[in-house]
Amino acid sequence: MKHVIIICLLILPFTAEARRGYVYQNSFEAYGEGYAKNLANLANDKISNLPDDQREKCEQRYGHILNDGLIDIRVAMGYLDWTTGSVVNSGGRSYGYSPSIDIGAYYALRELITSRCRGNLQLCRFQETPGNPYVFTKNVTVLGRPVRARIEIQFASATEYLNNNVGSAAQEQRTAYMQNYYDQALQDADAAFYFGHSRNGGGPDFAPPKFIPGTNKVNYAGYYKKYRPGFNKMLQSLSNPSRQADVIGMMSCNSRDNFMSKLRSTAPRSGVITSTAVLTVEEVYTAMIGGMDGLLRGQCQKSYYKSLRMTQRNADNITMDGMFE
Repeated sequence: MKHVIIICLLILPFTAEARRGYVYQNSFEAYGEGYAKNLANLANDKISNLPDDQREKCEQRYGHILNDGLIDIRVAMGYLDWTTGSVVNSGGRSYGYSPSIDIGAYYALRELITSRCRGNLQLCRFQETPGNPYVFTKNVTVLGRPVRARIEIQFASATEYLNNNVGSAAQEQRTAYMQNYYDQALQDADAAFYFGHSRNGGGPDFAPPKFIPGTNKVNYAGYYKKYRPGFNKMLQSLSNPSRQADVIGMMSCNSRDNFMSKLRSTAPRSGVITSTAVLTVEEVYTAMIGGMDGLLRGQCQKSYYKSLRMTQRNADNITMDGMFE
């Protein structure tokens, strides 16, 4: 298609590292590398071996995705603040209160998708587009059809430092850019993945958190849950039934309860990936990697589900609806 109440914190262990440049980048690199090894050992589907009804549904899903010879995958990393309740110190540096980790996640993901291939993994050896460090391409074969694959990754934080971002022109511009980027991904991409905070149903969110006045506590009840600003924008982006992503990945905490019902009724032909609990970033990040790799291989029902759920925690908490039904 070219025309992804529980207060969600995206829990992090207190082991952030900055040796590679950005806070938590090393951890994201380790998560991705470990999950890629699991995916490398996952067999590719042989569509000819599937029962007729499953084969028909799989061909229908990929037929729409591949109809223009391009798999268009877009990743929108939300403003992923790491709210620990205290100042974060890591790698000999102080990041202040609630630093952003989406920049580190971006660099880790681009490292993963441009690295060597192994086994059956396809989310690998992408080439960066000259002059554009956010877009990557390679040729793949999906269900016997040679096609071009394009992945674009964008992040929301202007810097890692909350104090520098709040109220700054640079952050306001970045937030506006990301909101437009995500709106367009939902309408024009084959797969639109959001990786960030659910904001207790108020996400997807590309801005610094709204705090309860006079505190450093996020205003879930009085703002995000009450007004649901991000989700209302998302539904508006999906209001045209002829322009809706084939796959929508909501890679955030408890996204099934927060978003699923209204999202499925608004975009009934879109396959939707969600989580069922308050998770660590490792689980939703690796599930997104599995979802991207599964599309590049043309995985169908059971195998695509396995791609999302290659660890026990993912198996317990990651689900999908409407993909191949």
